[in-house]
Amino acid sequence: MKRIGPSFLARAVLLLAAFGALACRGPAVQVQRTVPEDLRASAVVVYPFGFRWEAPPWRAVELSQRLVDVALAEPGVQALFFGPTEVRVYRPEADDAWTASDAVAVLAPYGVRPEAALVLRPRAERRVQAGQREMVDSRGHTVGRSAQEAVVYLGTVEVLHPASRQVVLEVSGEAPADPFAEVTDDGADPTPELTVLMETLTREALKALSGTLQPPRVPSPPVATSVAWLPWETLPLEAELAGKDLLDAEVLRRQRLRFANPGLEPAVLDALARQPGGLFVREAPPGSKLAAGDQVLSLDDRPAPPQALARTRLSPVPVEARVRQPSGRIVSLSLP
Repeated sequence: MKRIGPSFLARAVLLLAAFGALACRGPAVQVQRTVPEDLRASAVVVYPFGFRWEAPPWRAVELSQRLVDVALAEPGVQALFFGPTEVRVYRPEADDAWTASDAVAVLAPYGVRPEAALVLRPRAERRVQAGQREMVDSRGHTVGRSAQEAVVYLGTVEVLHPASRQVVLEVSGEAPADPFAEVTDDGADPTPELTVLMETLTREALKALSGTLQPPRVPSPPVATSVAWLPWETLPLEAELAGKDLLDAEVLRRQRLRFANPGLEPAVLDALARQPGGLFVREAPPGSKLAAGDQVLSLDDRPAPPQALARTRLSPVPVEARVRQPSGRIVSLSLP
């Protein structure tokens, strides 16, 4: 009987150690900053994520939306943020973003001039290194081979000033995929290492823009302090759901809900899974027009992603919110 000898065991241990070291090291980040000292911006448009490999359309939306959520959570950042489904992008690679999208029309109601806005373009490529591993018996004879793949994600967050057609900031880094990582989210995130990398790059970009981003006016108090996002009206899931049976479709919906709300308790996710799209208010400050248990179904007759609710604090005119109260009654509120 052939046995797996010490040579194979040693190689397996080295492979495990190598992946463990890469996973613990964290992403190495490089920042190229050419932001003019006098540049002031009050709005940031986040483009759909640029995958350099084949990915479903909803992934380009939800990963960019995660970066918007990172920006909204950063303390001190109070600029207007617009997400990947709020602006139509015709040519994502063009540096003259104002002619390559309808962003100018989206910015106009907030009184933001084109020269006072930035575009954040996230993208990533995936590099795969393939090799073979030999299995050797106790006598040193090769008894088999197995294929090995090492995947590394290379991510970039690019900040563009379309009015001058200049890239004023580029933050890049890389992160290896860990094939031995424990799956803790039921498969909601197909590329967790990439997600962490892009979150890190976005935070570094916001740090580099410190002093550049300024609100267009004094913000009003927040109308909600904690919300859960139900992305059914925003993610382009229709085509993929149409090709699945009921069970697989339900799994996909719950995974997307979980990805949209990292850290939310499973019991809460289960309760929200059958609710319509919008924002479920978990906590609201005293005196707010919204209360815990309310669900914001739309804002100015448009879908309500988290940044749209955050923008009500900086809007020059009241925003009409369609809200379903815990009793089931639907009311209209002017926010903020």
